[in-house]
Amino acid sequence: MSLISAQEARENAEKFSLSADEILKQVANSISANSKAGNTEIIVGFLAKVVDQGELNFVEKSLKEKGYTVEILNDGKNVHIRINY
Repeated sequence: MSLISAQEARENAEKFSLSADEILKQVANSISANSKAGNTEIIVGFLAKVVDQGELNFVEKSLKEKGYTVEILNDGKNVHIRINY
């Protein structure tokens, strides 16, 4: 295993972003696991810099179409998606 340089690590971090599909996959996994544990609400969090507002809008619309109540909280540094079911 070779260790990348700090510069390469920074460049990787700057390029990273999450698609709506990736966000929905994480949300779906969390809903599945938490609903089986008896929870009726989850909050998933992401770094704001890796989530595009258009992608968030798509995620919110997709979840609402499935009957979920969705609230998106963005403090500039982090985005939290609160989902009730």
